[in-house]
Amino acid sequence: MTLSTIDNEGRPDARVLILKNVDDCGFHFAVKSTSPKGVQIASQKHVALTFYWPEQGRQVRIRGAAIRRPDQDCKRDFLDRPLESRIGATASKQSQVLQDKAQLLEAVSSTRHKLEDDPDFVLPGWEVYAVEPVEVEFWQGAGDRLHQRLQYVAGPEAGTWRKQVLWP
Repeated sequence: MTLSTIDNEGRPDARVLILKNVDDCGFHFAVKSTSPKGVQIASQKHVALTFYWPEQGRQVRIRGAAIRRPDQDCKRDFLDRPLESRIGATASKQSQVLQDKAQLLEAVSSTRHKLEDDPDFVLPGWEVYAVEPVEVEFWQGAGDRLHQRLQYVAGPEAGTWRKQVLWP
């Protein structure tokens, strides 16, 4: 899925993430609080998610608020990841300039030893969010460009939705 956020200057930012879960709380994903997306969500909780299947010509767009999940969910998510994923997340200074690949390899090596010595280590700042949707749009592409678009907008009462057909 693609997560879209807004930076402090109002510029959009998008990146592909793993959808971890979908439940009554929303669409779940995990981030490092110090990553650009983590910083952006902390300052502006309104985000968008996009799922796209080019072979089927289908897209789902979701808009809503990213709500941080409880600490135990964040901890469980981190510990449930494969060791290599935990090493990568812990060792990485995500999105900072890498001067020399040797720095990265050294960080990975020292982190591997740390996590092998302490398998219950949880990266500080590891956060799981659930996007609580307020708008969901289903798009089905058509060769004649008369695409089908169904939009659901959250109603004023919890659990209520208004369905609308949109122009292509």
